[in-house]
Amino acid sequence: MKGSVFKVRLRDGRVVWRFMIDAGRGPDGRRVRITKSGFARERDAIEAMHAAMRELDAGSITATPTTLAEWLADWLPRHAATKPLEPTTAERYQSLANRAKRALGQIKLKDLTTHMLDKFYASLQGELAPKSIREIHNVLHVSLRRAVKAGLIPRNPADGADLPRVDQKEPRALSSEELARLQQAAAGTWLDLFIRLVASTGLRRGEALALRWSDVDWFAGTLRVERSLYQTAHGKLGIKPTKTRQSRTIALPQSVLSALRFHRDQQEQDRAFFGPDYRHDLDLIFATPSGEYRKPDTVSWAVRDLAQRVGLRDVSLHTLRHAHASALLAAGVPPANIARRLGHRDVATTLKIYSHALPNLDGAVASLWDKFLAGDLRFGTSWHIGGGEEKAMSLKDKGDRWRPQRDSNPRYRRERAVS
Repeated sequence: MKGSVFKVRLRDGRVVWRFMIDAGRGPDGRRVRITKSGFARERDAIEAMHAAMRELDAGSITATPTTLAEWLADWLPRHAATKPLEPTTAERYQSLANRAKRALGQIKLKDLTTHMLDKFYASLQGELAPKSIREIHNVLHVSLRRAVKAGLIPRNPADGADLPRVDQKEPRALSSEELARLQQAAAGTWLDLFIRLVASTGLRRGEALALRWSDVDWFAGTLRVERSLYQTAHGKLGIKPTKTRQSRTIALPQSVLSALRFHRDQQEQDRAFFGPDYRHDLDLIFATPSGEYRKPDTVSWAVRDLAQRVGLRDVSLHTLRHAHASALLAAGVPPANIARRLGHRDVATTLKIYSHALPNLDGAVASLWDKFLAGDLRFGTSWHIGGGEEKAMSLKDKGDRWRPQRDSNPRYRRERAVS
């Protein structure tokens, strides 16, 4: 086993030291080399090289990945365990990485360029949606950033890559009439309550399917959301935290509380029929007759099939969540309240997705400015808009302290001072 140390000049002008160990040939007959860079002094590189050679002799380290495929295979499992990634997210990352490995896997890390990535992303257009191409890029960018930190490459070739634009699409939302048709079609089945609950709370699919009866506060009329049910590509079911890893409490309409009570009474029949074989430990609201978890993909299919039977196109389970958010925004509910109900990390996320549902008040706002200039309105005064016209609260309701003051008009103050 041989090793050498040499000086490397980076593109930014910095000089660092790198070592390389010739570890013979691997099982495939290719020469195996272990390298590491980024040392400030030659002595540091030599000491690190000797330590690596000792570990290599002891079998505690393996050869450094040299191609993109080798690096992705080495990096992704460690990345998934370190974060940690949810099982479904890890599966998605693996699928995206495999797509990149098929096209660029044989290229050595040190030879991978931004131009190669640009050509790869361009070849995917027309075959994949822009959002999917960006997801592939995100996986490559994160993995190559780690390769830079590990000293395998001097810079990240994914920086500055040319990516397709993702247009923000207006989410499909059900009208009250369409929602009534869907609920009528679900009457008499367990989907009736499921659709009512999701539409009235905006819960995600996994959050609704993971609900337990202990999450319902009957006295306060609220529902606590703190977990989510997931399903892997192989059909495995499991429980994970919510998308934002934060719990939230949602107020329930009285109609939904009544439907929950009825559903609980109906479920008691299943509990009595299955007896000790019923999964009492899961305490699920939306359970199979034996008390087990319902598969998320089966539930999504059932809602989509029900919608198609009543003539509703492009309607999925997530459409109910969109309907909830859009209806509340159109009704003037503050976005902060809606964000809390939906479980968004911040209000900006809610407004980015559902800004189309906000009422257009621009014309009324413009007329208020003229009132301000005329001294009939001052900033800080409470007002609201309805029916396309601005309306001021009565002085009786506001009190004398809310009476608009002509002194609030700067032009009036100057005229009075001059006179």
